[in-house]
Amino acid sequence: MGARAVGRVAGRTAIVTGAGRGIGRRIALALAANGATLALAARTIEQVEDAAAEIRDAGGHAVAIKCDITRDDDIAAMSARARESVGEIDIVVNCAGNHIAGRFVDLELEDFQRLLDVNFLSVVRVTRAFLPEMVDAGWGRIINIASTAGKYGPMNQSPYNSSKHAVIGLTRCLALELARTGVTVNAICPGFVDTPLLRDGLPAIASLLGTDEDEALAGLVQRVPMGRLLDADEIAPLAVYLASDESSGMTGQSLAVCGGLILV
Repeated sequence: MGARAVGRVAGRTAIVTGAGRGIGRRIALALAANGATLALAARTIEQVEDAAAEIRDAGGHAVAIKCDITRDDDIAAMSARARESVGEIDIVVNCAGNHIAGRFVDLELEDFQRLLDVNFLSVVRVTRAFLPEMVDAGWGRIINIASTAGKYGPMNQSPYNSSKHAVIGLTRCLALELARTGVTVNAICPGFVDTPLLRDGLPAIASLLGTDEDEALAGLVQRVPMGRLLDADEIAPLAVYLASDESSGMTGQSLAVCGGLILV
């Protein structure tokens, strides 16, 4: 994989947050398969070590970094370690995130603060850590993993929806500011993807609906015109495209991969 000199992002360096599982992991593997050298960051070091080992076993190059993306000191240490291990970063994939479900009247202010910190301010922190070197190089790719929840307002998850709307808003503003620098900024908005994050959220959804987890999952699937959950491997190719030279004319976009869940 990494030994060959070909690939859509060959010779590029990338950092992926939330790379230990789910969408982040599949994006990391896809970037590595297309020639990128990877720094993988997550709070659970065992998960990113496993992902990095999978990349290296396939012939690629990856380093695992433990990082809590809500802590400025962790971000500083992560960025230093990434540069030391793989060089200056060309591609940033902001994928780390969390989810809280609940009725607005039952939620605490801390729930909003927590998700804004994890889902939105982490994007700000990580992007700030690597953006100057991209601008100096005259080339860079920032890919923010938002959600279809950032494009419409599904019930009973207002902290999550608000944080993902914020990610999309930041994507648009930053794209305009950087439009003449060679750095593009785009967002991917997955729908219902079969990941640990979705599975972990089923108990709360089921409780809100007064049903069990199987019925809650069936209800989600029923909302998707394709009639199924997506797989994380259906998200990763779009990230590779956005990370490549092929996407040089695209910036400020929020692209939904959702099985027809939304048509915006």
